Amino acid sequence: MEPTNLPQWQFQIAMLIGLLTFTMVWARGMRRYTPIQDLSQAYKALIIGFIVGAILASALDVWVFQTMYSDIGELGGIYIFDIAPVILLGGWSEAALCMYLSARAERKVPSSATTAGYAFGIGSAAMLTAVACVRAFDPQIASIGSDTGGFGLSTIVLGLVIGVTSGFTLAPMGAAQGANVRVGIRFTPVVVTGFVRSFLRLGVFIAVLWSPVVLTPLILFAMWFDARAQNRWLPSSLSPLQRRIERRMKNKNIRSKSGISESE
Repeated sequence: MEPTNLPQWQFQIAMLIGLLTFTMVWARGMRRYTPIQDLSQAYKALIIGFIVGAILASALDVWVFQTMYSDIGELGGIYIFDIAPVILLGGWSEAALCMYLSARAERKVPSSATTAGYAFGIGSAAMLTAVACVRAFDPQIASIGSDTGGFGLSTIVLGLVIGVTSGFTLAPMGAAQGANVRVGIRFTPVVVTGFVRSFLRLGVFIAVLWSPVVLTPLILFAMWFDARAQNRWLPSSLSPLQRRIERRMKNKNIRSKSGISESE
């Protein structure tokens, strides 16, 4: 199964959907930290996330996705025990790298572990989304009974849903690891978040090969992870001084908005 017959413009649209995932999740999670925190380590982690995410997505596409495709096409089902070791290894490897980047960021710039982990997750999610879109656009997918297959509005919507699900799962997982690095807990988050990463990728593959309905519970988990990151994990990176600066900025914005409304 090779998607090389896809037109170049469809590859470009798949990459564009991945980049939309990046911009959406970055705006949601990092906008409040841009004016008050040094994000140099987060930018580096983002670039590494793009690179490692592309390599990991391509490797799992060959070793996991194509195995699942062959199993469904020839045997009518997925033999999870054949792919579980590979996909778990991929999830734990990514989690271990995220932990290393978060710990390194904390050493270089105090209190930057959580934002670095969050940014790394954004880059990885963007590449996972782009590769998943390439597979969803492939018309060969429909030959095994998938609800998707071929370029169209339905597969574009599926790609956007995959982007939301993966972005708001992988980025909060990185923030959770960074928050735990700051308090000296490293091994347990690697194991737990590595399993979550593997489960997410398996769900994305099944959604492309079988039915997008599989993503419904994953979206609910993603929204919970996002709320947890916004209310607990990401704010833990703020120092007391940065919290005071943030409060002053909020109060200033409130006063400026009220002044504008009174003048009108």
